[in-house]
Amino acid sequence: MNKKVNIIGAGLAGLSAGIFLQQEGFETEIFELAGWAGGVCTAWVRNGYRFDGCIHWMVGTKKGDGFNQIYREVGALEEDTVIYSADSVRLEIRGVMYEVPMEISKFRAFLLTLSEQDDEKILGFCKDVELMTQTKMPAGAPSGLSEMIGLMKDSKGFLTLARKYLGKTIGEVAQSFHSEKIRELLGALMPADYSAEGIIMMLGTRMSGNAGYPMGGAQGVIRRMESKYRSLGGKINFNSRVDEIAVQDGAATAIRSRGVLYPADAVIAACDAYDTLQNMLKGSYVHPQLNNMLKTAPLFPTLALVCFGLKKQFSIPYSVRYECPEGIPTAPGVIRHSFSIRSFEFDPETAPENCSSVMITLNAPLEYWEKLRADDPDEYKRQKQQLADAVAGAVERRIPGFREAIAVTDVATPATYVRLANLYQGSFEGFAPTPSALKTNIKKRIPGLKKFCICGQWTSAGGGICSAISDGKRAANLVSKEIKK
Repeated sequence: MNKKVNIIGAGLAGLSAGIFLQQEGFETEIFELAGWAGGVCTAWVRNGYRFDGCIHWMVGTKKGDGFNQIYREVGALEEDTVIYSADSVRLEIRGVMYEVPMEISKFRAFLLTLSEQDDEKILGFCKDVELMTQTKMPAGAPSGLSEMIGLMKDSKGFLTLARKYLGKTIGEVAQSFHSEKIRELLGALMPADYSAEGIIMMLGTRMSGNAGYPMGGAQGVIRRMESKYRSLGGKINFNSRVDEIAVQDGAATAIRSRGVLYPADAVIAACDAYDTLQNMLKGSYVHPQLNNMLKTAPLFPTLALVCFGLKKQFSIPYSVRYECPEGIPTAPGVIRHSFSIRSFEFDPETAPENCSSVMITLNAPLEYWEKLRADDPDEYKRQKQQLADAVAGAVERRIPGFREAIAVTDVATPATYVRLANLYQGSFEGFAPTPSALKTNIKKRIPGLKKFCICGQWTSAGGGICSAISDGKRAANLVSKEIKK
């Protein structure tokens, strides 16, 4: 009889772990809280309009990249998957809309137009971005000597940039420029307290064609991965919250879901870290990094997604960030003065012919929306509609005719993230990529607990599709080796 591994969570990491274990001859069974696979990597369809709640840009889309190889191994991308890469992003700063090119020579020329005092700094910064376009990103930690040698050879540029930027914040790098415009621009591209390595990686991968939007979006990625997993004999139980990870003689031996005990030779928790440690394991084990980080480390902010299906197209670019001086209330006393809009006019499958699908993203507080949903469901629905109306009005002032073109409205609040994906404090990608978090090697093992592994967004600060899928592979390897001993 094949050895069996129970996997908690059918998101990117869980499906990835399941695929690699099935390929090695293990029997696996996934237990998923929601009624479908994907976790946070999800999309939904309303009256013919598809809204993508996950993918902005996916790192590792270039053939030959290490992450791209893993994507193909799990079916996330296929040979004929078309990747859309926008040639610019638009950012409004102090009432001026800047179109930021995503091509290195144009980007360098663009920055030089913003400052006469920063030529040397701009050229140095762009040289580092260009180095990022020419190096390979390591697809996870090396598992042996040969991989370590390959890492030193193929990813030398990446390692050089990591040493230079990992410990600095984007704000610190921005302050080295004289130009206030450049400082504000860098802060608009990514939050100032994030590691500067993140902005170098983002710009470098996008400018090298190694990051983009896979046509079909999150829905396509997950459907392919789920299909691959099932074709290998894997089993998924939906609507199956895991209440307990059973431990016997210091080893994980089963999980309990809906009152039923499911024995296994090992368990992988590819799900929320807090729920795993405090509820499923009843707080009986101390993780050397997570126990502290879950209390103190900054998280990705909680979001509201306001989605509109439009009866026409407005030629809205894929990514635009608007300032909003008049403000948009996202909770009583909480006003947001900017919002980001993503338009999917480039993907004809996201809307009926000559129509379009757009999504507006705003930070919104979890506590308010979660309490409202629990205490007064009807008022929760009314407030969701009120938020949608406020957002539609803000967009209308910038894109005349927008409100009249709305055919479908759909709102996901921070409470939606918690309800469907069980996210700790509603954080959609776990720990924010601050220098401190990125420097922390978050272990996938817990001292004193054998035949168990934790993986996914919470064990890779900064999150992301590439991290989740490669993390699932790493967890599968760790569990496989332990079971085979």
